[in-house]
Amino acid sequence: MEDMKKYLGHLYSTEEVAALLNIEMQTCYKWLREGRIKAMKLGGSLWRVREADLRAFVENSINEGRR
Repeated sequence: MEDMKKYLGHLYSTEEVAALLNIEMQTCYKWLREGRIKAMKLGGSLWRVREADLRAFVENSINEGRR
């Protein structure tokens, strides 16, 4: 299990992602469905976002804002 945690890093829930990005839950789900934020869908409707993927999204958004 520890190896899996090292590989995946922290997994954020949709609620955590929305709070960290200061966005509405509806926007969070939209971005997940569109693939703007990479995520894993577990079961029927449970989403989890890896810490590395959330960082990449934020860094990409910052870089796009600089253009």
